[in-house]
Amino acid sequence: MEYTTVDRILSKFHRDLRGTDINESDAIEWIGEALEFLKVPQIQEQAVAFIEVQNNEAYLPAGLHLVLQIARNNDWTPDEEEESLAIPAEDVAEITQVEECNPIPYKPYFDMQWQYFNWTTSGYYKRSYTPVRLANNTLFNSIVCKEKCAYEAGPDEYTIVGVVNKKLRFSFEEGQVALAYLKNVIDEETGYPLIPDNVSYMNAITYYIKWKIAQRMEWSGREGYGRLAQDSERLWLKYAKQGKNYMKMPKTLDDYQDLLEESHHLIPKHKRYYNYFGNLGRAEDRNFNDPDRRNNNIGFNLNINM
Repeated sequence: MEYTTVDRILSKFHRDLRGTDINESDAIEWIGEALEFLKVPQIQEQAVAFIEVQNNEAYLPAGLHLVLQIARNNDWTPDEEEESLAIPAEDVAEITQVEECNPIPYKPYFDMQWQYFNWTTSGYYKRSYTPVRLANNTLFNSIVCKEKCAYEAGPDEYTIVGVVNKKLRFSFEEGQVALAYLKNVIDEETGYPLIPDNVSYMNAITYYIKWKIAQRMEWSGREGYGRLAQDSERLWLKYAKQGKNYMKMPKTLDDYQDLLEESHHLIPKHKRYYNYFGNLGRAEDRNFNDPDRRNNNIGFNLNINM
């Protein structure tokens, strides 16, 4: 997915409605609103944050919209924090696919712009981390862990607590976790949201701004803007649906093949979560579908019987 800045929307708007006065800050705010309506996981950025857990809790990273998965670092020890939190250079290179990289120094929190797939399929993740499940019981939310946690969780679990200042609460008292999550794509220079470089998204956001302007004019008593508001709303809804549908659909032959193979399994695979969904789009290994393997097994059984 390619992205563009808000400047392209503003230039398109001024090109379509020459001479129309618009406050730039209002337009940027409307662009943000439209993107909230158009939000699907396919247009958001995947990131991995490494967070230290203290007293069963840890802060959520800024800009988090959706938790993909949380994993606990089993190599973390309280006496060797600096060594256990520093990722070896070869593991960083494996995840980020770069040739030379220095180990990451110890920090209580640091955020890496890693893709979720690269992270979960890396050897470092598989060797050192195990998934932390989302808690689904009523007692977990009310635990108070001072000296010893009264909650016996079994497998590691987490939940999100708080109203204004939200935190992650874990079933273990201290450690380190890797949080894979989704957040908005932001322009580092301006801090404004980046816009998917897709014709449906561009038109949808433009008509959203036109709709808001027409609504404002109609509210002010200007005649003729009611019809323009209705027409802009209709086109906004049309392009919004078109853009979201396009983002959700598979694009390549590989995408279609993955959907085919992950939906055809004679024996359900209930442990995909604990295998990090690494083989989600792979065909099921069935002995009876492979003639060579079936013949070899028959020959082997005959030899045993003889």
